[in-house]
Amino acid sequence: MRVYLESYGCAQNQGEGAALARALGAQGHELLRSPEGAEVGILVTCGVIGATEARMVRRWQDLAHRVPRMVVTGCLVPLRTGLLTGPGAERTTFVPIRQQGRVPELLEAWGPGEARIPSAPSPRPAEPTLRPVTEEVVIAQGCTSGCTYCYSRLARGPLESVPSLEVLRRVRAAVDRGAVEVRLTSLDTSAWGLDLPTGERLPDLLDQVAGLPGEFRVRVGMMSPQSLIPIVTPYLRAISDPRFYQFLHLPVQSGSDSVLEAMRRGYSAAEFRRTVDLARASFPELHLATDVIVGFPEETERDFEATRSLLEEVGPETVNVTRYSPRPGTPAARRRPVPSGVAKRRSRSLAELRRAIARRRLERWIGTRAPGRVVEYGAGGSAMARLPNYLPVVLDHRPRLGAEIELEIEGARSTYLLGRPVGTGKDRCTASPSGGEDSAAEHRLYG
Repeated sequence: MRVYLESYGCAQNQGEGAALARALGAQGHELLRSPEGAEVGILVTCGVIGATEARMVRRWQDLAHRVPRMVVTGCLVPLRTGLLTGPGAERTTFVPIRQQGRVPELLEAWGPGEARIPSAPSPRPAEPTLRPVTEEVVIAQGCTSGCTYCYSRLARGPLESVPSLEVLRRVRAAVDRGAVEVRLTSLDTSAWGLDLPTGERLPDLLDQVAGLPGEFRVRVGMMSPQSLIPIVTPYLRAISDPRFYQFLHLPVQSGSDSVLEAMRRGYSAAEFRRTVDLARASFPELHLATDVIVGFPEETERDFEATRSLLEEVGPETVNVTRYSPRPGTPAARRRPVPSGVAKRRSRSLAELRRAIARRRLERWIGTRAPGRVVEYGAGGSAMARLPNYLPVVLDHRPRLGAEIELEIEGARSTYLLGRPVGTGKDRCTASPSGGEDSAAEHRLYG
């Protein structure tokens, strides 16, 4: 069958969508690069905030108008499928996240003639492209946290770790497909193993991954301080292996202990600081990424200033700022909201602060040299390489994908560095991933 697939949201969603595409391709289905001519459309949804959810509904409406049969999966299923009503609903099948492996079986049951539009335009098959050299490997579903604002934990359920042998199989398969960067991902990677009878924890898994053959590097995805703190020492030892990026994505969400308590995050701002200090003591060039929610219900000016102070003190290279959005079914949605104008002001203030902090942190690299691996081609003939700490370096030409090259850093923006391969004689690099300083590129980095 002719299939068109789109994935939205976090690295885990992207990895699950890519796995679906591989499974369908292996069964002989034709993956298209456009909905036109598709017999089946697959939409992997995200519902992390209200605006994203509304975008998913609009996208489903558009695809259902153009494609005769739809499969919707991801975080809107099953909790928010009631939003997907109207024309096309009777032609849409909803597949829960943990049953995505059955989608190929579903398409086989439909058969080739059951999803067809008379006078459908000629399909546009996927164009031959360079094989991606990065790949997400999902290591768990769900999490152990009880955050009062989080919709994702409701959508994905309790923690279910992928057994270590299966994770190793997935990593080996990714490397065999040509991946030179493997991204281990889940809602909370440091919770991996808490539900397993083997007693294994994330550092044990990483030790096994480090022992696999092949030329590849590993990025460990987002983790909660609550689950990292008990294993932080063995975790830092595990990622000291050169196989791993010196990168830590540790969402703090607020610098105020009262807000953290209301969120049920399970740690204090001081514990977050100590964890970061330990990581930077082990890796002086650590790339720290964090997330912050502004305008959480009943957040005061003092709470907000505590968050600003924490960011200024810790100085993350990357901060993802999100304005609080009440999600149905979450305890926080029942609390007194912060006025919209106040939340917007605080969001703008933190956005300006995080740009200033990031620019300051990244400008330290100007004039230095470091090895980088080319992992992505961008617009206008540009490319992106990753330093050993996962900082992105934009190049104004395209070395071979997967190549490891020595780079000279010549400039910095608030989300990436500018550089050139040593010895090329190229002029100063001025390209950006998508034409703007605050590009969508930074949102592809973490998860």
